[in-house]
Amino acid sequence: MKRIVIVVIAIGAPLSGQWIKYPTAGVPTTPSGFPNLGAPAPRTADGKPDLSGMWEAENTRPCNPTGAADNCTDLSVGTQILNIAEGLPGGLPYQPWAADLVKVRSAGMGKDWPHSRCVPPGVPEMHVLPEFKKIVQAPGLLIILHEFNASYRQIFTDGRPLPVDPNPSWNGYSSGRWEGDTLVVETAGFRDGLWL
Repeated sequence: MKRIVIVVIAIGAPLSGQWIKYPTAGVPTTPSGFPNLGAPAPRTADGKPDLSGMWEAENTRPCNPTGAADNCTDLSVGTQILNIAEGLPGGLPYQPWAADLVKVRSAGMGKDWPHSRCVPPGVPEMHVLPEFKKIVQAPGLLIILHEFNASYRQIFTDGRPLPVDPNPSWNGYSSGRWEGDTLVVETAGFRDGLWL
Protein backbone atom coordinates (compact mmCIF):
# COMPACT_ATOMS: atom_id res chain seq x y z
CA MET A 1 0.00 0.00 0.00
CA LYS A 2 2.85 2.43 0.80
CA ARG A 3 4.39 1.84 -2.62
CA ILE A 4 1.16 2.76 -4.40
CA VAL A 5 0.76 5.98 -2.44
CA ILE A 6 4.35 7.00 -3.21
CA VAL A 7 3.87 6.30 -6.93
CA VAL A 8 0.64 8.32 -7.04
CA ILE A 9 2.31 11.24 -5.25
CA ALA A 10 5.35 11.06 -7.55
CA ILE A 11 3.18 11.01 -10.68
CA GLY A 12 1.02 13.93 -9.49
CA ALA A 13 3.89 16.18 -8.38
CA PRO A 14 4.95 17.48 -11.83
CA LEU A 15 1.39 18.51 -12.67
CA SER A 16 1.38 21.26 -10.05
CA GLY A 17 4.45 22.82 -11.66
CA GLN A 18 2.74 23.66 -14.96
CA TRP A 19 0.51 26.63 -13.95
CA ILE A 20 -0.55 27.11 -17.57
CA LYS A 21 -3.54 29.35 -16.83
CA TYR A 22 -1.92 31.40 -14.05
CA PRO A 23 -0.84 34.81 -15.39
CA THR A 24 2.76 35.86 -14.88
CA ALA A 25 3.01 39.09 -12.89
CA GLY A 26 4.39 42.09 -14.75
CA VAL A 27 3.63 40.85 -18.28
CA PRO A 28 2.03 43.69 -20.26
CA THR A 29 -1.30 42.70 -21.75
CA THR A 30 -3.63 43.92 -24.48
CA PRO A 31 -7.14 45.14 -23.63
CA SER A 32 -8.36 41.58 -24.36
CA GLY A 33 -6.04 40.18 -21.68
CA PHE A 34 -3.52 38.46 -23.95
CA PRO A 35 0.23 39.16 -23.61
CA ASN A 36 1.19 42.28 -25.57
CA LEU A 37 3.92 40.99 -27.88
CA GLY A 38 4.50 44.53 -29.19
CA ALA A 39 5.37 45.93 -25.74
CA PRO A 40 8.97 46.92 -24.99
CA ALA A 41 11.16 44.04 -23.78
CA PRO A 42 11.38 43.80 -20.00
CA ARG A 43 14.74 44.75 -18.46
CA THR A 44 16.80 43.41 -15.59
CA ALA A 45 18.08 45.68 -12.83
CA ASP A 46 21.29 46.26 -14.82
CA GLY A 47 19.33 47.31 -17.94
CA LYS A 48 19.85 44.15 -20.02
CA PRO A 49 16.92 42.45 -21.77
CA ASP A 50 15.21 40.05 -19.37
CA LEU A 51 14.77 36.74 -21.19
CA SER A 52 13.00 35.08 -18.25
CA GLY A 53 9.76 33.30 -19.04
CA MET A 54 8.19 30.50 -21.04
CA TRP A 55 9.29 30.28 -24.67
CA GLU A 56 7.89 28.34 -27.59
CA ALA A 57 9.43 27.82 -31.02
CA GLU A 58 7.81 29.70 -33.86
CA ASN A 59 5.01 27.60 -35.34
CA THR A 60 4.90 28.70 -38.97
CA ARG A 61 5.53 25.44 -40.85
CA PRO A 62 2.76 24.86 -43.39
CA CYS A 63 0.85 21.60 -43.29
CA ASN A 64 0.71 19.69 -46.57
CA PRO A 65 -0.79 16.24 -45.96
CA THR A 66 0.07 15.05 -49.47
CA GLY A 67 3.75 16.01 -49.55
CA ALA A 68 6.22 13.50 -48.09
CA ALA A 69 8.54 16.26 -46.88
CA ASP A 70 5.75 18.36 -45.36
CA ASN A 71 3.79 15.83 -43.35
CA CYS A 72 1.54 17.37 -40.74
CA THR A 73 2.29 16.80 -37.08
CA ASP A 74 0.17 17.10 -33.97
CA LEU A 75 2.63 19.70 -32.66
CA SER A 76 3.04 23.16 -34.13
CA VAL A 77 6.57 23.63 -35.44
CA GLY A 78 8.56 26.25 -37.30
CA THR A 79 10.10 25.84 -40.74
CA GLN A 80 13.55 25.52 -39.11
CA ILE A 81 12.64 22.11 -37.66
CA LEU A 82 13.89 20.46 -40.87
CA ASN A 83 16.56 23.01 -41.76
CA ILE A 84 18.01 25.34 -39.13
CA ALA A 85 19.01 27.75 -41.94
CA GLU A 86 15.53 27.93 -43.53
CA GLY A 87 14.90 31.51 -44.54
CA LEU A 88 18.53 32.56 -44.07
CA PRO A 89 19.74 34.13 -47.36
CA GLY A 90 22.52 31.94 -48.74
CA GLY A 91 22.04 29.33 -45.99
CA LEU A 92 24.65 28.52 -43.37
CA PRO A 93 28.35 28.78 -44.22
CA TYR A 94 29.02 25.07 -43.76
CA GLN A 95 32.48 23.62 -44.17
CA PRO A 96 32.47 21.21 -47.17
CA TRP A 97 32.33 18.07 -45.00
CA ALA A 98 29.38 19.47 -43.03
CA ALA A 99 27.51 20.50 -46.20
CA ASP A 100 27.87 16.93 -47.49
CA LEU A 101 26.60 15.52 -44.20
CA VAL A 102 23.55 17.81 -44.29
CA LYS A 103 22.75 16.61 -47.82
CA VAL A 104 22.98 12.95 -46.78
CA ARG A 105 20.81 13.47 -43.70
CA SER A 106 18.24 15.52 -45.63
CA ALA A 107 18.00 12.85 -48.33
CA GLY A 108 17.39 10.26 -45.60
CA MET A 109 14.38 12.28 -44.33
CA GLY A 110 15.73 12.32 -40.77
CA LYS A 111 16.68 8.64 -40.62
CA ASP A 112 18.70 8.10 -37.44
CA TRP A 113 17.70 11.53 -36.08
CA PRO A 114 18.93 11.44 -32.46
CA HIS A 115 15.73 13.06 -31.15
CA SER A 116 13.67 10.11 -32.45
CA ARG A 117 15.70 7.84 -30.14
CA CYS A 118 15.13 10.09 -27.08
CA VAL A 119 18.69 11.40 -27.27
CA PRO A 120 18.89 15.08 -26.29
CA PRO A 121 18.76 17.49 -29.22
CA GLY A 122 21.77 19.59 -30.13
CA VAL A 123 21.84 23.16 -28.79
CA PRO A 124 20.62 24.88 -31.99
CA GLU A 125 17.95 22.23 -32.48
CA MET A 126 16.74 22.65 -28.89
CA HIS A 127 15.42 26.09 -29.80
CA VAL A 128 13.33 24.99 -32.81
CA LEU A 129 11.69 21.91 -31.29
CA PRO A 130 8.03 22.34 -30.34
CA GLU A 131 8.43 21.59 -26.63
CA PHE A 132 8.29 24.57 -24.28
CA LYS A 133 11.39 26.11 -22.77
CA LYS A 134 11.59 28.13 -19.57
CA ILE A 135 14.39 30.65 -19.24
CA VAL A 136 15.48 31.71 -15.78
CA GLN A 137 17.81 34.70 -15.78
CA ALA A 138 19.80 35.68 -12.72
CA PRO A 139 22.93 37.80 -12.27
CA GLY A 140 25.82 35.81 -13.76
CA LEU A 141 23.71 32.91 -15.02
CA LEU A 142 20.99 32.08 -17.52
CA ILE A 143 19.32 28.66 -17.30
CA ILE A 144 17.16 27.12 -20.02
CA LEU A 145 14.85 24.37 -18.80
CA HIS A 146 13.56 22.27 -21.69
CA GLU A 147 10.50 20.01 -21.58
CA PHE A 148 12.23 17.33 -23.66
CA ASN A 149 13.52 14.78 -21.14
CA ALA A 150 13.49 17.56 -18.51
CA SER A 151 16.85 18.74 -19.85
CA TYR A 152 18.61 22.00 -19.09
CA ARG A 153 21.34 24.28 -20.37
CA GLN A 154 23.45 26.68 -18.31
CA ILE A 155 24.94 29.84 -19.78
CA PHE A 156 27.26 31.60 -17.37
CA THR A 157 27.37 35.37 -17.83
CA ASP A 158 29.87 36.09 -15.08
CA GLY A 159 32.89 36.44 -17.41
CA ARG A 160 34.34 32.96 -16.88
CA PRO A 161 36.39 31.48 -19.73
CA LEU A 162 35.38 28.24 -21.42
CA PRO A 163 37.09 25.14 -20.02
CA VAL A 164 40.26 24.15 -21.88
CA ASP A 165 39.69 20.38 -21.94
CA PRO A 166 36.07 19.78 -20.91
CA ASN A 167 34.44 16.43 -20.36
CA PRO A 168 32.03 16.24 -23.37
CA SER A 169 28.36 16.80 -22.54
CA TRP A 170 25.04 17.05 -24.38
CA ASN A 171 24.76 20.82 -24.06
CA GLY A 172 28.44 21.63 -23.75
CA TYR A 173 29.82 24.40 -21.57
CA SER A 174 28.57 27.91 -22.31
CA SER A 175 29.87 31.34 -21.43
CA GLY A 176 27.93 34.41 -22.54
CA ARG A 177 28.45 38.15 -22.62
CA TRP A 178 26.25 41.07 -23.49
CA GLU A 179 27.11 43.22 -26.49
CA GLY A 180 24.50 45.97 -26.16
CA ASP A 181 21.16 44.18 -26.11
CA THR A 182 22.56 41.04 -27.77
CA LEU A 183 23.58 38.02 -25.70
CA VAL A 184 26.59 36.41 -27.39
CA VAL A 185 27.15 32.82 -26.26
CA GLU A 186 30.21 30.67 -26.92
CA THR A 187 29.98 26.95 -26.25
CA ALA A 188 32.56 24.16 -26.25
CA GLY A 189 32.72 20.54 -25.15
CA PHE A 190 29.88 18.87 -27.05
CA ARG A 191 29.53 15.11 -27.26
CA ASP A 192 30.14 13.55 -30.66
CA GLY A 193 27.15 12.56 -32.76
CA LEU A 194 24.85 15.51 -32.10
CA TRP A 195 22.93 16.93 -35.05
CA LEU A 196 22.67 20.62 -35.89
